[in-house]
Amino acid sequence: MGRLRRALPCRSPRGDRSATGAQRRRRGPTAYDWVSEDLPDGRVVDVGCGSGPTQPMVSGWVGVDRSRPELEVARRHGRGPVVRASAAALPVRDRSVDAAMAAMSLMVIKDPASAVAELARVLRPGGIVQVLLPADRPLTVTDRARYGLLLAVLGRRALPFPRPDVAAAPGPWLAAAGFAVVADERRRFRFAVTGRADADLFIDSLYLPNVGARRVGLARAFMRSSGHGEIGVPLRRVTARLTR
Repeated sequence: MGRLRRALPCRSPRGDRSATGAQRRRRGPTAYDWVSEDLPDGRVVDVGCGSGPTQPMVSGWVGVDRSRPELEVARRHGRGPVVRASAAALPVRDRSVDAAMAAMSLMVIKDPASAVAELARVLRPGGIVQVLLPADRPLTVTDRARYGLLLAVLGRRALPFPRPDVAAAPGPWLAAAGFAVVADERRRFRFAVTGRADADLFIDSLYLPNVGARRVGLARAFMRSSGHGEIGVPLRRVTARLTR
């Protein structure tokens, strides 16, 4: 499986990227709305931007990612500018950025220390970074039962992120680069499963690089057979300010 983690199956409560702003406000925020909130005006770098889902919500947005296919998707949807580069070597001048974001990317970067240090380098003094990460709560009892069965089908105890330590405790990584955490919040988003396409989308959005095709097929079958309804997607948003 590829790195489709940025196609987050969080439309919830029933948010929709193709909807107008007024429609999204009625339906409620999505995960991408959440990570884009409260950022200062000015130049904003999205590290690990993928297909650019945050671009419509952020003025002055610039996306950076190593994946050529995901950047091509961003370009096809008119989401730019985007640059192909490593998070550990951003093609951005020192102290030239007002804010930065990393939506579901920091826990899959092999060298998070270098990536966070790069964020500190490009941000102006007092600049803000917002990081969106997977979380293990809040979840309902039904959510936990469903995830437990899904992980059993996948033959995993947890999703195989390269750096689960970053997702579990981002604060020390940020502090080492000169950031002070000013907010650490968790929220449960809801993904509605109304049919086969939704079930497949949910499985495709998971980070499963080393899970065999047979296991992935079983996971698809499990999601398709578990009936219509919703499944919770717990996420964590960490906001930090550069102090040096």
